[in-house]
Amino acid sequence: MRKEIFIAILIGLVMGLFITYGFYHSQRTTDSNQVTNIIDDLVNDDSTPSENGKLTLFSPENEIVQTERKTKVTGSATANSTIVIYVNNDPIITQADETGNFSKEVELDPLANIITVYSIDSSGEINSATRSLVVYDQELKLKDQENGESLEEESVEE
Repeated sequence: MRKEIFIAILIGLVMGLFITYGFYHSQRTTDSNQVTNIIDDLVNDDSTPSENGKLTLFSPENEIVQTERKTKVTGSATANSTIVIYVNNDPIITQADETGNFSKEVELDPLANIITVYSIDSSGEINSATRSLVVYDQELKLKDQENGESLEEESVEE
């Protein structure tokens, strides 16, 4: 009789540990992938996110030409919201502070760049803003696609 009770307690303990581990693992995976799932939804979503004035970009200005390969994306959104900055479809994730301000330095490609900023607040509301800018340096290096040699474009005297 003691042997059966001991075996029943042992089996119950093992089953309880398996159930507890499964619950813990599913919760941990869900929490860590929540932002990734929202980003995937943004990329695969065909609908246009709302633009209701809860996201404001201070810099960079729209449709500018600059020589620097880096720029700082600054703006204001809902307090503590998650900010996803796409620079030519490469995502960068940051967080707005308690006042809603955010700032992140991003690397730009030569020539045309499209910067799209999404803010995702705690209720799941998505707002977006887009800027386009051009990086032009007179010493652009072009690749010859046929033989792979590096060619240097001559600078234009103004």
